[in-house]
Amino acid sequence: MPYPRELKLDADTEERLRSYLEQELRLHYHERQEFMDELHKWQKDYWAKPRIQQATFPFRGAATIIVPLSAIAVEAIHARVITTMFALDQFVVAKPVASDWGDVAHPVEKFLSDELIQRMKFRDTADSMFLEAEKFGNCIGKVGYVKDIRKAVRENPDGTEEEFTITLRQGPVIDQVSIGRFLLPYYSQDPQTSPWVGEEHSETPFWILNAEQSGLFREGTFESLKRWVSLSQTGSTGQERKFEFHQAELEKKQPFWPQRIDWQEIWMGFDVDGDGREEEIVVHYHMQSREFMSIRYNFNADLRRPYRIGKYFPVENRWTAIGICKQNEQFQREVTTQHRQRLDNATVANMRMFKIHKVSGYGPREPIFPGKMWFVDDMTHVDTLQLGEIYPSAYNNEQATLTYSQQRTGVNETNLGMPQVGTPGTATSDLARIQEGNKKFDYIYDNFSSFVDSLVIDTAVTIQQYGPRRVEYYDLADGGDQVQKFFNLPAGIIKDGLILRINRANQSKNEILFRQNWIQIAQILQQYYSGLMQLAGATQNQQLMENISVMAMRAATEAAKEILQSFDVLNVDRIIMKDLLSAIPHTLLGGANGSQPTNNALIGGGNPGPEGAPEVPGMANFSAIAQTLAGNGTSGNRKLLNTGAGAGV
Repeated sequence: MPYPRELKLDADTEERLRSYLEQELRLHYHERQEFMDELHKWQKDYWAKPRIQQATFPFRGAATIIVPLSAIAVEAIHARVITTMFALDQFVVAKPVASDWGDVAHPVEKFLSDELIQRMKFRDTADSMFLEAEKFGNCIGKVGYVKDIRKAVRENPDGTEEEFTITLRQGPVIDQVSIGRFLLPYYSQDPQTSPWVGEEHSETPFWILNAEQSGLFREGTFESLKRWVSLSQTGSTGQERKFEFHQAELEKKQPFWPQRIDWQEIWMGFDVDGDGREEEIVVHYHMQSREFMSIRYNFNADLRRPYRIGKYFPVENRWTAIGICKQNEQFQREVTTQHRQRLDNATVANMRMFKIHKVSGYGPREPIFPGKMWFVDDMTHVDTLQLGEIYPSAYNNEQATLTYSQQRTGVNETNLGMPQVGTPGTATSDLARIQEGNKKFDYIYDNFSSFVDSLVIDTAVTIQQYGPRRVEYYDLADGGDQVQKFFNLPAGIIKDGLILRINRANQSKNEILFRQNWIQIAQILQQYYSGLMQLAGATQNQQLMENISVMAMRAATEAAKEILQSFDVLNVDRIIMKDLLSAIPHTLLGGANGSQPTNNALIGGGNPGPEGAPEVPGMANFSAIAQTLAGNGTSGNRKLLNTGAGAGV
């Protein structure tokens, strides 16, 4: 698929765009400098690496340890977020809004779950995104489309050589944008409504040349920018590479930075045709040389800008948020200071020196060992000298500060699985503490869930516009035709959820709960139609009883279909009576005269009730069938339905 066409602007319009970008970017780089310094400081707090290996004050060998409170809290929260979010095999749930599209929901959610987890490897991306949000307060996600083609040469059996290509990856991708590279003015709150939003890129000259040859950049871009190659590890613009370099420095994994070219990718609104209305465009701009690398109209079908912002703990009316490193900033320093003082005090207090009278006859090299006898003329000639004393209050002060840190971050011994400090409480009190402590985590997790929901919807819209990674899925996979039917809808209908409402699956929205609900519905339907049949029998209306029989069979079939689909049973239509229902004569649905008799053998062999009134066909076994599908039947039935994985539900 070729890149969208390049915009050809006249000289005046291009200069207006250049001046606007210059002013906005310079102002933003100035206002974000202190924030970049904060990121560097918070990263140091997380790594908790002492500035010096050996202290010389207040004495040589004094404590230099840094208590990693931020790392303890971040790692506890991160492990809980990731294991909770990816605990279920099902990642996407599709809830039908229009009744006619109920059959499409299950194939679509199965397709999107497989696409996100197995094909796009979203879990790997989510690891980095959420970890950055937990540390610094924000994570940035970006949904796009990529087609990566690799070429090689192979030798044929006849000795000739031929070139061949493979598509390494093709389709939608979710990328993380580092908070250090993300550009959004601080007066804005949303990338979609901001005057502009973007990110910083840094690539090798060879990458720039390949991008120009593939059509991403204008012709001549490489020649114009090759003299701006920077060998500095901090880069030309400075900020984005400084942050990454300092992080690598803390890790002691500093890479060799080859020659790089830095530029900005900006999504913005700008009047390019002089009609007084702004058009949505995307610009690749090299700020140092003031060169445009490319200018295009926004090529997304819904004109969205690709960036989504996730927040850890929000700040009112700001897009920036608060992370654990900020929450723990002062407490980590205070606990570290108190801990060092306590260690140094204990070190000094445990030092014993001897004061010896100079006429006692003992020299500086006198050996010391347990049981040694000192012969002195005066008992005051040899004595011990203690430099300090251990004070219990030092430990109490450190624990008080630690309590404040736990209150701010919400991470305590209960979350960490540690025994409670002090006298253990009752089981009831522990349960109440856990429930109260979960409220803060649930709030943070909901913030992350909303962020992921927006990425899932953007992925669906991208698939609608460009197609899936594997077009063969529509023809070969079970339910592929239903998936194709959904993605043939306009992008606006998919994004607004007018047919299916797409969200990330959670504890209240997943197939297991969906299955349990349908099992309960099956029992309700049994009672409902059994009661209707008894009432209809009293009226002696044969047509009414026949209609109830058909509707009961439809309801039983629908319930069985939903339960089977929740177990991912293949070829559900070969198991249930869906095709048989479509062959029932129209008269059984309340057609002309209603004189056609009920074919009990066709419908299910219901036994005649009082005065010849038939029971609900097949309803006698309805509850048993539902229980069997739920995993409570015999092991042979579960093996037949290939649902052994859900037998415990």
